[in-house]
Amino acid sequence: MQLLLTIFFVTYLALGSGAFTVYAQTNIRPLKSAATDAGRQKAAGKNHHDADVTGSFLRGEDHITRWEISEADETAKKILSLQPDSPEGLYLAAKVAFYRGRYKDAMEMLEGPPQGFLEGRRLSAFIADVYDTAQNFEEYPTEHFIIRYVPGRDQVLLEDAARTLERACTEIGRDLQYLPEEKIVVEVYPSVDGFSTASTLTKKEIETSGTVAICHFNRLMIMSPRLLLRGYPWADTLAHEYVHYVITKRTRNFTPIWFHEGLAKYEESRWKSDGGRELTPLQSHLLARAVEDDYFITFEQMHPSLAKLKSAEDAALAFAEVLTAMTYIIEKGGGYPALNDILDVIAMGKSVEEAVEEGLGMPFEEFEREWKVYLRKTSPQKIPGLKVMPTRLKDPAKPGQTEESPVEIEVAEARKFTMLGDLLQEQSRPDAALYEYEKARRYAGLGSPQILNKLARTYIQNHRDDDAQRVLSEALSYYPHYVAIYITQGELFAKRGETARAIENFRSATYINPFNPAVHQRLAQLYNKSGDKDAARKSLQKLAILLKDPHYQTEAEAPE
Repeated sequence: MQLLLTIFFVTYLALGSGAFTVYAQTNIRPLKSAATDAGRQKAAGKNHHDADVTGSFLRGEDHITRWEISEADETAKKILSLQPDSPEGLYLAAKVAFYRGRYKDAMEMLEGPPQGFLEGRRLSAFIADVYDTAQNFEEYPTEHFIIRYVPGRDQVLLEDAARTLERACTEIGRDLQYLPEEKIVVEVYPSVDGFSTASTLTKKEIETSGTVAICHFNRLMIMSPRLLLRGYPWADTLAHEYVHYVITKRTRNFTPIWFHEGLAKYEESRWKSDGGRELTPLQSHLLARAVEDDYFITFEQMHPSLAKLKSAEDAALAFAEVLTAMTYIIEKGGGYPALNDILDVIAMGKSVEEAVEEGLGMPFEEFEREWKVYLRKTSPQKIPGLKVMPTRLKDPAKPGQTEESPVEIEVAEARKFTMLGDLLQEQSRPDAALYEYEKARRYAGLGSPQILNKLARTYIQNHRDDDAQRVLSEALSYYPHYVAIYITQGELFAKRGETARAIENFRSATYINPFNPAVHQRLAQLYNKSGDKDAARKSLQKLAILLKDPHYQTEAEAPE
């Protein structure tokens, strides 16, 4: 399964749902009007002073657009030193506070003179909406990050999130020659509505594109994996969004979306390994189909965000395209030095076309042609039946939803035989259930990871472990983010006495859906068996958070 995580990097020309506009030029008119209304009785001799304020304000807005928050802060202070009640100065200071994640401070700054113009009221209303969720956040600081979360089940994320982010900071920092000067705010949103508001994405855009995280407003924001029926690879997603943050800081927000997403995709696995950059079977399948049909998503169509594309398949194809484009740029340029030179040129304000031309020594049009040739040389292969798995948000009105409900199986005959197999399993007849699941597999082919997992699980029950391993390996190759497969494979390795491999699979499951109590229980048992008492204790703490078990709650209620 290739869940489309990512993931959407917003430019500052437009904010999706129209909450407010933050690009400097759009603010000139309302702010000048507000300043005029507030100061009609100023003496004519102060016009030069007013011009200084307006000019400084525009420079401050440009700093915000470029994510130069410290510079914007200094500009706001300068304006307020000239005119303490300046609507421009207070508005800019509020934006600085907002971009630093200080919502309450920002709202207080917007209560006075900025209410006199439309943009001030819009910004105030937007921040107030975000604060509805943010006011409940608690903070978990690390060396380079401040992770915000709502106390409760989301606490199980904290330790692994901190480890992921710090490793990403080190490895990606080494690759892209950047370390943050200030701690970066990372917010875990406990509801779809809260994430939708803060990200400026609509619920439809979230579901259509599979966007579950965003790098926006000088911070990283993700949806809690528990909001999705099957979770999602949230650790890779955090690293992916961190790459967006680095690119924005490195290039002063001049980098276009296709280059952003290509580099973020290329680097997202660096927190755990040097690999992960090869095309997945799904990406290869989508590219092969694109080559055959001559249907590609152009770089222009990717702007302003992959989350705006019309379907999950288009977004998945776009990610596959930009990953190959970035791989080609890095290989053609001879590695990271050439890539960093390109980033430096972009930071100077030159276009990405000019930067790529300088970095690769070829016109951009030639780069596009050669990249398409390179793409075809990767020999992408169509895989009949393989498909993009849709993003499934949990429906609060439907408690008890399961990730393996046969209702999701599209092929009618496959769905029928799967339901028969499930019924036979409930009757403790695994031999008969296996017969039905095998028929379901013949009808569904590779189109259902659910059937593959049920089939493997039933092979294990029927003591056909080698057949189970064959199916599981195939399923993980095609659907690497389908969490139930890792759990089944973990049980198979545990049955064989391969404790380390069992732990590895259950740990992999927690990086997709860490909210399954059974996974933490099994990890505690396996860690105890391996002699790792500290890891076993931590697994029990997470189990206690999920179950609210008083026996473990004393140790588990506060993350260390």
